[in-house]
Amino acid sequence: MAHFLIINTGGTIGMADTATGLAPQAGLLKSTLLSDSRLVAWQNHTLSWQEWQPLIDSSNIRPGHWYELRDQINSTECDGVLIIHGTDTLAYSAAALSFLLAGTSKTVVITGSMRPLIQPNSDGYGNLALALDILTRQQPEVFVAFNGRCLPASRVSKVDTAADSAFMTPNWSDTLWSQPPGTAKTDLNRPWRPSALGVQTLFPGMPMDGLMSMVERNYRALVLNTYGSGNVMTDSALERILEKASNQSIPVFVRSQCLFGEVHLGQYAASSLLSNVGAVACGSMPLEAVLAKLQILCSQFNSATEVIDGFTQPWAREWQSL
Repeated sequence: MAHFLIINTGGTIGMADTATGLAPQAGLLKSTLLSDSRLVAWQNHTLSWQEWQPLIDSSNIRPGHWYELRDQINSTECDGVLIIHGTDTLAYSAAALSFLLAGTSKTVVITGSMRPLIQPNSDGYGNLALALDILTRQQPEVFVAFNGRCLPASRVSKVDTAADSAFMTPNWSDTLWSQPPGTAKTDLNRPWRPSALGVQTLFPGMPMDGLMSMVERNYRALVLNTYGSGNVMTDSALERILEKASNQSIPVFVRSQCLFGEVHLGQYAASSLLSNVGAVACGSMPLEAVLAKLQILCSQFNSATEVIDGFTQPWAREWQSL
């Protein structure tokens, strides 16, 4: 018998019908987990509970909540932690916790569901059973349990609004589990400090005003969702903006709009502008992981050099590739 901590933040899995639609209901998840015959395996363990007051829809999750979860986990002596989370921002929280807890001695599993437990066909029952199976393996890192799959927390993206298979791990293979996850070289115990990050998806005919505004307002970092393997349009205004960002020590991070494949700056001449300004390729990391890691790094460090150095270090499987 093991001792597990369950942190219930809210989400569909513990919702009930109300006059205005489904909404989180305090105590519902706990009572179901402790009484439903489909979850009897959980009842063989010692369970501690921390239920957020109030429970929240995951659309309202903020980076400060990631740090609250980190502190709750680090301050508790137990054999593992289950986090119940809504699916809309689950990928962001999962990635953030994989970084904040990099090198942790605890097994942490995050799960939720697409349909609440009050519905007899809820996928939540299977997700909770899988979460327990992962916790009992006692592998010290952060995982997502969903639709029969154990997923690396830093590699998930929500790709469907309704299907049980709502989460995907592009560019990930389970053969990569054999590799060590990595660990943060810096103690990440600083409290959360907000930082302005800019995200710009390139598209034909894109006006440059928004990107220029981010630079003029001295954002801490910019993320560009580029074409293909890291290509951008030939545009003198874009060139001036990126040069200005470089001169102001605003690091630029480059992703691909493609779901599969990696960024390779220099593969095409169309990426030379990015190489010239010292932009950083994000490999095959999903957007959620890129943004979560950058928010943590910008909260932790003051200089662009430290942010870039931390970003390029493997902390939690985010850099592993096929």
